[in-house]
Amino acid sequence: MLFRLARLVLPLALMLAASLSAQAEERILSFDSHVQVARDGTLTVTETIRVRAEGRQIRRGIFRDIPLRIEQADGTTVRAGFHLVSVERGGKAEPYSVDSGHDGVRIYIGDENVFLRDGAYTYTITYETNRQVRFFDDHDEVFWNATGNEWAFPIDAASARVVLPEGVRALESNAFTGYYGDTGKDVRIVTQDGGRRVSFTATRPLRPKEGLSVAVSMPPGTISPPSAEQQVSWFFADHRVEILSGIGLVLVIVYYVFAWWTVGRDPRPGVIFPRFEAPEGLSPALCAYVADKGFGSGGWRALSAACLNLAVKRRLDFSDLDDDLTISRPTGDHTGTSDLPRGEKAIIRWMNRRDEPLTLNKDNGKSIQSLGKAFRSAIEGENRERYFKRNRIWMVPGIALSVVTIFALLAFGNMSDNQIAAMIPLFIVSMAVAVFSVHFGKAVQRSRGVVFRVLIALVFFLLTGAGQIVGAAVLMAELGETPVLPLIALTLLSVNVFFGWILGAPTALGRQALDEIEGLRMYLDVAEKERMNMEGAPRMTPSHFETLLPYAVALKVEKPWSEAFQSWLATAEGAAIAASYHPGFYHGAHFDRSDIAGSFADTMGGGMADGFSSSLPAPKSSGSGFSSSGGGGFSGGGGGGGGGGGW
Repeated sequence: MLFRLARLVLPLALMLAASLSAQAEERILSFDSHVQVARDGTLTVTETIRVRAEGRQIRRGIFRDIPLRIEQADGTTVRAGFHLVSVERGGKAEPYSVDSGHDGVRIYIGDENVFLRDGAYTYTITYETNRQVRFFDDHDEVFWNATGNEWAFPIDAASARVVLPEGVRALESNAFTGYYGDTGKDVRIVTQDGGRRVSFTATRPLRPKEGLSVAVSMPPGTISPPSAEQQVSWFFADHRVEILSGIGLVLVIVYYVFAWWTVGRDPRPGVIFPRFEAPEGLSPALCAYVADKGFGSGGWRALSAACLNLAVKRRLDFSDLDDDLTISRPTGDHTGTSDLPRGEKAIIRWMNRRDEPLTLNKDNGKSIQSLGKAFRSAIEGENRERYFKRNRIWMVPGIALSVVTIFALLAFGNMSDNQIAAMIPLFIVSMAVAVFSVHFGKAVQRSRGVVFRVLIALVFFLLTGAGQIVGAAVLMAELGETPVLPLIALTLLSVNVFFGWILGAPTALGRQALDEIEGLRMYLDVAEKERMNMEGAPRMTPSHFETLLPYAVALKVEKPWSEAFQSWLATAEGAAIAASYHPGFYHGAHFDRSDIAGSFADTMGGGMADGFSSSLPAPKSSGSGFSSSGGGGFSGGGGGGGGGGGW
């Protein structure tokens, strides 16, 4: 008996539990959209949304997303206007806040400090929007996504009414239900008031993400087309970001061109002729610093030239044990440093403090780093802005204009998720462009001749412009929209980096020094036969060779200068010295008299600079962070739409 009773009661209990669970589920009990169409095309929309709250998602209230980017009949996408008239709950005004984005607005309804009790609540949202009427040759049309297809809740009952202007009768009406893109016809359509009012009622509940879209056509000319003034106003409203950004970009470029013309042009070079002696007052390290307009590559070649110059003066010794070059102080050298240039003085003082030889290998990476820092500080501290002005103060207005432009993008751009996503690959590309700009800027600075500078500048802008255009084309194809905002923001980055390099210019003293350095380079870079034909060229000797060798290293011409010396040793005049020549400052097995050029280049020229840089400790790493109403419509089509949820 009990068993039979249980068999009867248990199914009833389960059905009751399921019924209670369904009743307790948060959902939209009814959604009604009333659309009033005005002669000027303005839609006044009143949405009445009755929900059941259970404190899960709907805790303080609901939010409503309303898209404002719409596709017009000609396929163009525009941004509709929007004005929120009122928000009510239960017939009384309710607190709300509005977040505006690129694609539309989100209305948060409710007080963040007030939590709702479980139960049913009715919200009424009234707003105005324009540019929602589509114009065809044979009709005007309102195609309206009444509920939206992005609601997180099911909708038990959905309905909509479209009321046309006074005296206007609907030509056709249509409606669609289902998920976005569906063409379901689960809807009853009733025409009232002589065709002026069309009502739509869904004949089944809608699941989450399903919606109701309605369409009503009117005789052509029912809605007044926008005037020329209104079209111009809308154009600027649609493209205000692009226009403002374009103006900002042009202003930045114009300013930088003005700044470059004012302070960034190099003084006209003097007459360059071969110089047989080092420029007065310029040490080898300082020659490298002036020629390279700073220590852009770490200054290791300049340090190598300074060490070699000290070795030529017998203030340092070089030896190579186990293939690693070792630098040491000669035994018994207690000479002061007052006669040394600033950079060389810093090296001697550092070596004296170390009080032991320095071998160029990884074991001494931190020591080499310390030596390089002391050397660079000494050179830069004495000569910063003396030979070359960076003119960085002139960068401030350009950066400020760029920042203002970017803030305008952020404030008025309402960037879409697609455009934000577009920032990532474009940012990577622009970083590569920025790195290229650094090296390109140096080439511009070192180049001589206005015509050549103009040509390489044109090449730069053609390459970077083509890169940005190709990137934009790819992203347009992938994302379905033009990533104007990221392009402009990242183009600003490239412009700032590029002009940051070419704004620097030599001072008058720097121009003179560059001319003298170029004259010395001209002499060091020629073959021995051509050198002998130079009028006034001094006689080659080991002393003359070694005196200018540090300058050759500094100017990256140690190989041709060493080859010239080796050629001289092969002459009758140098033959007597050739058999016994060995640089007095070098002790090791890597000096080959038959290949002096290779020996000096590998050991004491670029090889020493490579030894310094390759011995540095590895940098510390950080974690990465990571159609119309006649049959071409569908659910989710037309204006309106969106969705919502609880908060």
